[in-house]
Amino acid sequence: MEIQIRKSNSEDLTLLQSLFQDTIRSTCSPDYSKKQLEAWTDSIENKDRWLRLVNYQYTLVATYEDEVVGFGALDDGDYLDFLYVNKDFFRKGVASKLYNELKLESLRQGFYKLQSDVSITARPFFQAKGFEVIKENIKVVNGVELVNYRMIEL
Repeated sequence: MEIQIRKSNSEDLTLLQSLFQDTIRSTCSPDYSKKQLEAWTDSIENKDRWLRLVNYQYTLVATYEDEVVGFGALDDGDYLDFLYVNKDFFRKGVASKLYNELKLESLRQGFYKLQSDVSITARPFFQAKGFEVIKENIKVVNGVELVNYRMIEL
């Protein structure tokens, strides 16, 4: 399977939002309640946040046969802000490929350790990449508590 990685552009925004929602709904349900999933996916309504993603962050898109199958974003050189993969492409190396490219960009910018706020679902992936939990976060979104973890590379 030949996964291509490219820089995102503003035309990708709707696709990225859709992938974000679909991935959360399909893969995070074992770890989060229906209300939590709804609060999390409703965050696409924050237009400024999403415009920042495509206009100011170093955002990469993974494609397979011209279909967007994943994306990831680096903010301020050392913060992994997004890393989402289509459910049909889980465990096929897409997240690792995106992560590796984002890590290279971080190194090019002079940073040596990445950090991220990671969902319960994504925690094992990041641990396998050498991250450790430094803090449990409880974020309240639309009155609903969401747990995630601040993780940093060792």
